[in-house]
Amino acid sequence: MQKLILLLFTTLSLSYFSQKNQVAFSGELLYNIEKLSPADSLPAKMLLYAKDSLLKVINFSSTIGKQEMIKHLRLNRSYVLVSTTKGDFAIKTDHNTISDSLQEYTFKKKFGGKKIAGMKAKKALVKINGIDEKFIFYYTPKINARYSSSYQNLPGLALEYFVVNNNGLYKYTLEDIKVTDPPLDLFIIPSAYKKVNLDEFIKQVSAQ
Repeated sequence: MQKLILLLFTTLSLSYFSQKNQVAFSGELLYNIEKLSPADSLPAKMLLYAKDSLLKVINFSSTIGKQEMIKHLRLNRSYVLVSTTKGDFAIKTDHNTISDSLQEYTFKKKFGGKKIAGMKAKKALVKINGIDEKFIFYYTPKINARYSSSYQNLPGLALEYFVVNNNGLYKYTLEDIKVTDPPLDLFIIPSAYKKVNLDEFIKQVSAQ
């Protein structure tokens, strides 16, 4: 149970930066996730579906399986979908009580760039608070950063970036992008899922 709750907080802590300039985008974004420290060769992916102000983030891992989050960007509202032996839950997240582990950052635009998944990417030097090392990120200004699962204050969507949390250092790299119109059903909480807040979820799954 403690491991499940930790994974939930890790998922939530990657998804709460805001950006006011909103440019509509609809499509699919597939990222490869590489764990750099401690090194881990187990495969992991992140798939994002975007439809204007709606976002669905799906994380796939050989160790923890599938995690899903549905977000309404305009309303600043989101739910994490979790299946347990006690039932299926849609956990409502509170944007005002984010985990203290959430790290703030600053960035500077740099000259240079490269192509990632067929897209021209610009370079930025990113400093994450509390970490001595600086990281090179690549982003595209053609897509608003609000459609990313993290670093939404960058001047564009991050195509290659790093995430640091209690579990280690991760590198995310965009593998594929598709400009499509995902079906609305993808962003609707299934009727079988019970809507709860985090405290209610912990109480219900911990009950004997």
